[in-house]
Amino acid sequence: MEAQDDPRFLKGIEEFNSQLFFECHETLEELWLEERGEDRKFYQGIIQIAAGYFKLQQGVPMGAIKLWRTGLEKLQSYRPVFYGINVDSLIEAVQIHLADLERDQQRPVDSLNLPTILLIC
Repeated sequence: MEAQDDPRFLKGIEEFNSQLFFECHETLEELWLEERGEDRKFYQGIIQIAAGYFKLQQGVPMGAIKLWRTGLEKLQSYRPVFYGINVDSLIEAVQIHLADLERDQQRPVDSLNLPTILLIC
């Protein structure tokens, strides 16, 4: 079964887009654990980005910064679109938040325009 046909894949995206970052992490981790090929890195990148936003929600900006950096690095090779996800737009949004947070770690979460994962069908 292709990832985009797996209901857990769509559920993880919906959770991310609803800012349920912990739940997104848990849902996509199931797919990541089952994956044996190169796509494993793709899941891990999204999981790390979601976990970064969860850390930010918890008030741990350094945790968010570290997770975003590693997640962004993993997603680079999946640009521009992978499994119907606009990887470019996700990377660009997270890069903006990373730069903002690196400049000002006291910035409140609700002042960020949190990204969504855009599906291109």
